[in-house]
Amino acid sequence: MTFGTTPGIVPKDMEKTLSATKKQRGGPRKACNECKQQKLRCDIVQTPADACSRCKGLQIECKVEPSFTRISKRRRNAEMEREIAGLRRRLATNTNHHGHAVQVNVGDGVSQPAGSAIWDPASATLNQGKALSTSIGTQEDNMWRLEDVSLSKPRVARLFEQFFQYYHPFLPLLDPQKPPEHYLCRCPLQAWTIICVASRRAPAELGLLGALTGPLTRLLWSTITSVPQDYAVVKALCLLCTWPLPTTSQRKDATFMLCGLMMQISMQLGLHRPVQAEEFTTFRIGHSEAVKDRLQTWVVCNIVAQNVATGYGQPPGTIYDWALEPASLQDAGYYPPEDLRTRLQIEKFCDRITKSLYNSRPDQAEVIGPERLLIVQLLENELRDMELSFGRNISHINMIHLRAAELHLRYFIFLGSNPRTNDITKLFIATTSFLTQVLDLETSPGQLISYATNYILQMIISAAFGLMKLLKSTFRHHIDFEYGKLLFNGAISALRRISIMDHDRPVRLADVLAQMWNAGDHEQSTEEDILQLKVRCRMSMSHVYDTVWRWRHRFRPRKDPSDTQTTTANPTESTTTMIPDQFDGSMENPTMICPPNLAQGDVFFNEAGFAEIFDSLNWVFDEFPDPFSAPQMV
Repeated sequence: MTFGTTPGIVPKDMEKTLSATKKQRGGPRKACNECKQQKLRCDIVQTPADACSRCKGLQIECKVEPSFTRISKRRRNAEMEREIAGLRRRLATNTNHHGHAVQVNVGDGVSQPAGSAIWDPASATLNQGKALSTSIGTQEDNMWRLEDVSLSKPRVARLFEQFFQYYHPFLPLLDPQKPPEHYLCRCPLQAWTIICVASRRAPAELGLLGALTGPLTRLLWSTITSVPQDYAVVKALCLLCTWPLPTTSQRKDATFMLCGLMMQISMQLGLHRPVQAEEFTTFRIGHSEAVKDRLQTWVVCNIVAQNVATGYGQPPGTIYDWALEPASLQDAGYYPPEDLRTRLQIEKFCDRITKSLYNSRPDQAEVIGPERLLIVQLLENELRDMELSFGRNISHINMIHLRAAELHLRYFIFLGSNPRTNDITKLFIATTSFLTQVLDLETSPGQLISYATNYILQMIISAAFGLMKLLKSTFRHHIDFEYGKLLFNGAISALRRISIMDHDRPVRLADVLAQMWNAGDHEQSTEEDILQLKVRCRMSMSHVYDTVWRWRHRFRPRKDPSDTQTTTANPTESTTTMIPDQFDGSMENPTMICPPNLAQGDVFFNEAGFAEIFDSLNWVFDEFPDPFSAPQMV
């Protein structure tokens, strides 16, 4: 206790001390530029001038500027990326000028074999560390570069024009009015994917697809592993899932995996909630055009994901919730183009078919009961009403997808043990209707069949295998056999038209279908053997896998290991005669259907030849081990 002072009265010296403390605590804090940038407490003392402890520890310059303002990290990183891209461009230019690097100008001549365009993810993974160089041409440099591939601006413009003319109608995702430089600045992966897709059928760009396959694959994986991404990456994945890089086997086909990544990245970026995108991003969507573009991208993502799932016989990863309902789209001010809205409605119907008919447990020789038949009838009514609502305004491409959806519905009869004649007839009509629509693309302006998507290719394969099952069963007496055989020839013709290089999957499948037709004797087959499936877990594609497994099981029995060296001494000898050097696409071409004497122990039944063409065709049974035993039929 202090004596001599009145309670409540503070001495003058103590009052001065308290006021100084208050001023020190309440006054403006001093901080150096570096601490302000990081929003950290700074202990700088300006009189005498001395660095703060943080700057001393980091050995950086410590200074105080009244006009200093914090710099956004996002803006600074973008500037650094632009600076790095410019340095890479100048480095590549200087290196090429001094002759220290080889510049591949694909259009002017490339010594690259046609088979090199086949994508090998193993080699791509090993080379992911290779420097990726993408640049946009300036006044001094009018070249686009991706690693050792260089394209002039006129060639790029020509490829973009071909893409929007022939490929864009199948997947209306991008804006044809925007220049190529816009796509390159926004997302190099998207721009080079457009070039890669366009080069599939570019007559003036022979060898470009093969030269781009490796660099594009490395660019793809380096972009995917870079977080965060722009949703333009999602658009690039949509294109790659629609027109995949060419492969020869299922093990090297990353389409289904890329489709899953496409949907996951879309949701991470908030595309599934386009109007509420701020809840998933760190920036605000300021204008309605950006919201519309995000909505359209999300619509196309679901369309592509549905096509991939149906074509590969897998459960779909689509999300058809309230965000894609017409009311939600109208609230966002987005009115999809008529063709895109029709396509979305068709794919939603395919999703309902999958959930209603193919998601149940695949019992052995399941009897199709009245409940399942009632579901089928409801789906048939929905299909009929949908087709009536479309009327004659539906485009040719959407009509193909509508017929493919009907095929997806009709294949349910293969999962039952009691197919009705009426159901078989409906399947035959659906198959022939689909193939007729597809073959019309061959006579369309520009022969659009050559630019068809991977999904259309898979449905042609499915229709061909289904038609062959029907024509080799006892039900052939109830259908137009000759008309079915003509369309089977047409399916093989379409497969070879879609093929973009020798020995890729479409041309191998065409050869296998032709040999299956001629090698078998339908008189020895029974209805139960042909129409009932042992492979039952691939949804509407089960009959494709089942057919190939049956032929492998029949014509490739277990052999003595000592015979392996003899039969595999020259594994390519038997297949060189199978694939004709030239094919004119005519359904009367004798090379399309193999000669009948092939079944008399000729090249098809040669163990090495059979192993070569089927082992390279891992698209159909990579999942099956060699001694695979299917469940016993009841």
